[in-house]
Amino acid sequence: MPAPRMPTPEEFIDALFARVPVIWASVGLIGANLLIFAALAVAAGALWHVPGALLADWGGNYAVQTHGGQPWRLVTGLFLHGGLLHVALNMLALYQGGQLAERVFGSRPFLMLYLACGVVASVASVWWRPSGLSIGASGAVFGVFGALLGYVLVCRHAVPVAIARRLRRGLLIFIAYSLAAGVLLPGIDNAAHLGGLLTGIVLGAALAPVPGPGAGARRTLAAALVGLAAAGLWLAVPPPPQPRPAATVSIEAPLRHLLETEQRLVTRYHLVLDALRSGQMPVGDALRVIETELMPGWAALADAFDAAPASALQAPAFARYARLQREVLQAQAMGLQTGDRRWTELAIALQASADALIRDTLRADGAAPR
Repeated sequence: MPAPRMPTPEEFIDALFARVPVIWASVGLIGANLLIFAALAVAAGALWHVPGALLADWGGNYAVQTHGGQPWRLVTGLFLHGGLLHVALNMLALYQGGQLAERVFGSRPFLMLYLACGVVASVASVWWRPSGLSIGASGAVFGVFGALLGYVLVCRHAVPVAIARRLRRGLLIFIAYSLAAGVLLPGIDNAAHLGGLLTGIVLGAALAPVPGPGAGARRTLAAALVGLAAAGLWLAVPPPPQPRPAATVSIEAPLRHLLETEQRLVTRYHLVLDALRSGQMPVGDALRVIETELMPGWAALADAFDAAPASALQAPAFARYARLQREVLQAQAMGLQTGDRRWTELAIALQASADALIRDTLRADGAAPR
């Protein structure tokens, strides 16, 4: 029996467009990302740089919260972006890769592939930076390009040589350039990019329309491999650093609303530190946040604890804790301004004292609800 004729490049492209005339999944994803960014920019009052605290509040993949009982952030973080350039570049790449991948795999499989790659990318980010904030569609977009690469490798005998060669070269150049940029430029989430890319290659090879038996088994095996990899990374994430024990049952009722403010201040501080370490925030911006937002916030919180009812026996300890946190920030700010490591060491020591104070307060009070 003669081998099936290789389609010409024109026939191959026509067949793809006939299979999926309208790329509704890609357009829908791009539209959702742009609409969410527009709302986020309005809320932030900024177009080029959205504050990390707002991104975390809107569902960003803040590892401490994600691994601490909010796994839905693995998905919501995919639809948040830190600025206009960030969302524009990601959506341009999604359109370029998505219009082809959706026609190759079909709209619904493409949508599932996109989300699966994004979730694994988010898990990889949590594993790599257990205290970091990860946002953006780039991990899922890397997965789309990885899926196309997997498709070209598996279906090389069914794709016209000229198209296969052009696709393979273009995909490899894009992937190599993007990964190199991630190494050379600060603030790039390389773990998410690699996680999405590898997931895409595996799923793209599994979803490739190869005729003959075994397609179902291949897809099941690929899904199992991706699931096991994601579960392994998730289980390997170390416990997030706890600024204080999460023992809300031992907090007196009149103080609980103040502890919500405390949690917001702690979250904001960790986001600033993570942005500094990853190069996403200049030192000057970090100092501005510390001196104009965090230090006044802790001072106001200490005053609020001082003004708590006399029946709130924990209030004096929490007031001391808030003032210690303000001293932590003062030392941290001096360390950033002078570059003197001794200030940073003092900040670490003060933080340990603050943590010990709040831990002892909660332990002494017991765990009975009030």
